[in-house]
Amino acid sequence: MFEINEILCKTIYEEQLTEEEKFKILRSKIIDKKVVEYLMSKLSNLHIEVLGKYDGSLFELMYAEKLEGWCWQTTESAIVFLNDDDYIERGILKFGEKTPEYYHSWVCFRFNDKEYVLDPCLNFLCEKSDYSKIFETNVKGKVSAKAVKEELLRQIAAPKEKDNSESKILFQSFMKKLLKDSYDSYLEQKKEEVIVHGPEDVNTPLYRNGAGYKTEITNGKIKKLTVHYYYIDC
Repeated sequence: MFEINEILCKTIYEEQLTEEEKFKILRSKIIDKKVVEYLMSKLSNLHIEVLGKYDGSLFELMYAEKLEGWCWQTTESAIVFLNDDDYIERGILKFGEKTPEYYHSWVCFRFNDKEYVLDPCLNFLCEKSDYSKIFETNVKGKVSAKAVKEELLRQIAAPKEKDNSESKILFQSFMKKLLKDSYDSYLEQKKEEVIVHGPEDVNTPLYRNGAGYKTEITNGKIKKLTVHYYYIDC
């Protein structure tokens, strides 16, 4: 187990850190509890369902390490509850020799005139300057919270054509076999859900998205959000 002083010594002399060392040094930094309380309050109306396996608040799933691999959907879902000028960055993180380039997205937000990063999929909450320095971030795309909110509301409000595609039919057949007698209940539960779509353009609000959303909207603003992550874009 690495000692934090040894890691700090390596950073002072600009020696290459391993992935384990980078993670350890970021997690060793103390974050003001007011920052955590601020985020927990902002994200209290976000509920996430990961496939049919896990569900809970963002922080519950984050600390249980159940969000890794869902960075596009998670950052886009979280950012709609933050301020309009907060934003998502998408790009490359450098971990170490094992993983020299990790394609990823993270949330950047401001609290009391200081910028922070919330990375729920890798379980980080830290100052943005530390995150950028430790992971030598190479930003490929950036999108504001305002743009994500507007696009999500647009897709939710847009009329949806009935999908009779082969992939949709195969998915329905699979679900019927999987759920058997509970399939009708499943359909009732999903009735209010809207699947949103995002292109392969890294600067678009909903990038590579294919999650299902249930929303409560008041005066044109999203008040509550339940997001369901799928392997299959149904």
